[in-house]
Amino acid sequence: MDSLILKQLTAAYRAGQQLVLAFDYDGTLTPLAAHPRLAHLDPVLRGVLARLAARPRITIGIISGRGLDNLIGMVGLPGLSYGGSTGLELELAGKRRISAEALASRVLLDALCAAIEERLTEYPGAWVEKKPFGFTVHYRQLATDRFASLRTETLARLAPQAANLQIMHGPLAIEVLPAIGQDKGTALRAIVTHSGAPSVTVLYAGDAVNDEPALTAAMELGGIALGIGLEPPAVAEYRLADPAALRDLLMTLVEKIAAPHSDQDDSNPSPALGDGCGIDAWH
Repeated sequence: MDSLILKQLTAAYRAGQQLVLAFDYDGTLTPLAAHPRLAHLDPVLRGVLARLAARPRITIGIISGRGLDNLIGMVGLPGLSYGGSTGLELELAGKRRISAEALASRVLLDALCAAIEERLTEYPGAWVEKKPFGFTVHYRQLATDRFASLRTETLARLAPQAANLQIMHGPLAIEVLPAIGQDKGTALRAIVTHSGAPSVTVLYAGDAVNDEPALTAAMELGGIALGIGLEPPAVAEYRLADPAALRDLLMTLVEKIAAPHSDQDDSNPSPALGDGCGIDAWH
């Protein structure tokens, strides 16, 4: 199995560059589940991430809309770089980083969250996922004929504070965050900076609209923007069909970088992108 992405990452690693491999969690490392608590990380993939993180010159980052503590608990791997609450909470080398702006936003967000949660009694199956610095209204278990009404009412309640909010529409969810200039893109850049390496190759993989800033940042850093799923963000340069395909790609990567260098391997022509690993190029 070979691809342009594998060749680029392997060549960069063998040339002595630092690899920063960062991923969204839900919908990227794991399939979307009916409830976030059900989105368990594949033990095989957890092992692959651990093997990659144990290699010299490889930084593994997980950047999610989940709260930071919840994310770290779900991944179950100490020592990685983590971004929770869509990048507003960071843990780098075991140290937490939360900006004063994020801390100050909690009063507004908590009040909005309480007001919206109170109204959800009228929408059985919808619920609020509370986070340290934001919240998400989930409605994938709501009757489909109530979708439009819930979206309209929720957005109307947020409208008076729209200038102070980031409002993003995910898969059957509305994510609400403070508009303070921090997102998954700034989290990815912080992880890259923290690596301290003079030469870095970056990959970011994500599946939803809140991944767009990190996908864009990866490209601006000269790296790889990898969309996951059937309808990933349009900004993604490449695409994998699902989390299982991403797992297979990373399994192959860890074997290739651990294997002795072979000039013969590198001299073989790479198949067109889309062969092997289910990778497609977006143009």
